[in-house]
Amino acid sequence: MDRAEKDAQRRRPAIFPGIARLHSYTRAAFTADLVAGLLIAVLLVPQAIAYAQLAGLPPQMGLYAAALPPLVYALLGSSPSVSVGPSALVSLLVADALARAALPPPTAAAMLAAEVGALLLLLGIFRLGRLVNFVSDPALQGFMAGAAVLIGFSQLPAFLGVEAPRAATLVADLRALAPYMTRVHLPTLAVGAAALLALQLGGRFAPATLWRLGVRPPWRTALAKCVPLIVLMGAALVAAALPLGIATAPRPSQGLPVLPHPPLGAGPWIALLPSAAVIAIVIFVNGSAVSKSLAGRRRQSLDTSREAIALGAGNVAAAVSGGYPVDVSMSRSALAYDSNAATPFASAIAGLVVLVVALFFAAALAYLPRAALSALVIGAVFGLVKPAAIRSTFGHSRAEGAILILTFLATTGFGVQWGLAAGALLGIANFLWFSSMPRITRLGYQADARHYRSVDRAEVEVDSLPVLVLRIDRSLYFANVGRCEDEILRLIARHPAARALLVDMKGVNEIDASGIAMLERLVDHLEEKRLAVAFAVVKTPLHRYFERSNDLRPCRIYEDVEAGVDALKAELDRIGRMSVEEVAASAQAAGY
Repeated sequence: MDRAEKDAQRRRPAIFPGIARLHSYTRAAFTADLVAGLLIAVLLVPQAIAYAQLAGLPPQMGLYAAALPPLVYALLGSSPSVSVGPSALVSLLVADALARAALPPPTAAAMLAAEVGALLLLLGIFRLGRLVNFVSDPALQGFMAGAAVLIGFSQLPAFLGVEAPRAATLVADLRALAPYMTRVHLPTLAVGAAALLALQLGGRFAPATLWRLGVRPPWRTALAKCVPLIVLMGAALVAAALPLGIATAPRPSQGLPVLPHPPLGAGPWIALLPSAAVIAIVIFVNGSAVSKSLAGRRRQSLDTSREAIALGAGNVAAAVSGGYPVDVSMSRSALAYDSNAATPFASAIAGLVVLVVALFFAAALAYLPRAALSALVIGAVFGLVKPAAIRSTFGHSRAEGAILILTFLATTGFGVQWGLAAGALLGIANFLWFSSMPRITRLGYQADARHYRSVDRAEVEVDSLPVLVLRIDRSLYFANVGRCEDEILRLIARHPAARALLVDMKGVNEIDASGIAMLERLVDHLEEKRLAVAFAVVKTPLHRYFERSNDLRPCRIYEDVEAGVDALKAELDRIGRMSVEEVAASAQAAGY
């Protein structure tokens, strides 16, 4: 094999990047990954138990979901800081799906993980991730905020120490909880409130306090991220020491997972497929956002299709190892980044630690109070709401702000699946409405800037007559060509002195067949009225459309508006002089 072939082989993406990464894995990288992995595990173990409670699943399923998927991601993924495992949002979606499934929850959860994994693998293999981009950012913001509210209210029964049934919407949650408000268990409420307060204060002030005490990185980060574990251990000690009847987590089964036996018929799988599609979309969007953010900090490129394959394989691994659908965790990924994780093996190490806990120490987790676990979930969902992004959306566009509000209301009022679907449809509808309203701008010459600017936005006048200059500020396609044609004719009618039309195509990136037909109609109609038509700043890829059209091919195309206006004025002057001479010659011939 020559050198060129070796270089090409090195540049070719490896099927298993993790195995290829081992060839250059150093002791320093292993040390960094070991420290980061242990820190991630400190946060991952209690989150796995809490999120399994949120999903309505046995606690050991949360541990199993946090064990094998990070190992699979380490083999297939590329981001060194991404942490794969249970997450609050996906756990809520799983709980919503399980509530409608006519199957035992562990079986339905494993089937969901398999379907989600298959859909993500298809997204990655066939590079279909761009389809998910039709869910706009305002819709996602509204959906995340609505999901955060639903998650918070779903944890209130355990937080208050009551056994109220769960519901899929905010109103149903409140109705289910209302009869139990007179039965609130005050010791449980006190433990939950104290845990929530400690989690919030610890997360906000622990790093600064440790710095003032002289604790420096990496120990400062390690101790600060141990706050959730310390809080849960304290709550467990209080619940064990004081006989107050504080409910604790169900005792996880210790040892290897007992795999469920899914039904062989297609009916149950098809029934779960819509929920699996929603979960896959959320995982892909959230995972891509987190991975891109971390890759940007490291100034690295990211292949989202590769990430989709890694996340899909991780979910398949969860399905066959007793877990449920897994996602990328923003909090744990940020911890991996702050802990200077060198490779994805950091998350794999965290998964191994969770596996050891599940096999040998799971029984000790039964001492954790359910109220404290609910406090951990409630504290985590605060991160789903992005106040700065929401304010930015409302400041940018009222229409997109309305999409955010409507998606939030749909999510809280009709459930997470309908909320995401409504947000996606509203975003697409807004795009279609926006793109169907092309802006046609009159241009005038601004002497100071030495170029043509909008008459409506700048202090310029239409001073190019008898040449009228109009700019189309949208690509032309079937949904907007009718309005575009009407607006051009309306503006021409406002300037009866115009003898030529120069269309500035700077804002047109693409034209479909309906757009070409509209331009042909426009040229024919205006030429019948003895109005010359020319174009300026036509992008190179669009020239072929003009060359193929018998009506557009004769039209002149200028490199810029200034050159077009000068050329058309000169042509109109020449035609005007010719007309005067022809009139004089005709009069002389007639004997006048």
